[in-house]
Amino acid sequence: MHDAFTEPVDWRGAALAFTIWMAHFGVLWGASSIFPDASPARWIALIATVLAMAALVLVWRRRSPESSGAVLPLACALAAAAVLFGAMPAVIG
Repeated sequence: MHDAFTEPVDWRGAALAFTIWMAHFGVLWGASSIFPDASPARWIALIATVLAMAALVLVWRRRSPESSGAVLPLACALAAAAVLFGAMPAVIG
C-alpha cells in the first residue's frame, strides 16, 4: 500500500481557508451592493481584507504538526491569492 493515502491530511484547515475566502467575497460583494461608488465600500473592503489575511495566517499557524501533506498549504495559498485578487478592484477601484 502506498503511504500517501495513510498520511493525515488537515481537511478541516483547508475547508476553513476556503470558508474565509467565501466570507471575504460575500462581505465585499455586499459592501459594493450597499455602497456603490462610495468610499465606505472601499474602507469595508480594506478592513475585510486585512481580517481575512489575518485569519488565514491563524489557520496556517494552528495547523496540526502530524499533518505533513500539501493540502493545507495549497488551500491557504489559493485562498490568500483569491482574497488579495478579489480585494484589488475594490480597494484600488
